[in-house]
Amino acid sequence: MASKARTKRKRGCIRVKLPGGGTAILTGSFPVESRCHCGKLATRMCDWKVGPTTTCDQPICESCTTSPKPDKDLCPKHAKMWEAHPANKPKSP
Repeated sequence: MASKARTKRKRGCIRVKLPGGGTAILTGSFPVESRCHCGKLATRMCDWKVGPTTTCDQPICESCTTSPKPDKDLCPKHAKMWEAHPANKPKSP
């Protein structure tokens, strides 16, 4: 499955070594890796709805995600809320 975590960007300057031994300074907007709360690289984002058109978007790694449905990932906080919801409780006979 392809990574769906958005890449954050940070504006600034970076120094780059050139093949001939020189250096160049680049300015602009550069990608910043998103990290899960556990410190691992985040490859997913929480899909829990927090508004009519918005989702939580908490960065989460493959180890910390809960996937209640295909292509739906939840952060640990929202996974607990999903599991506690009465509609997700097993029906008693």
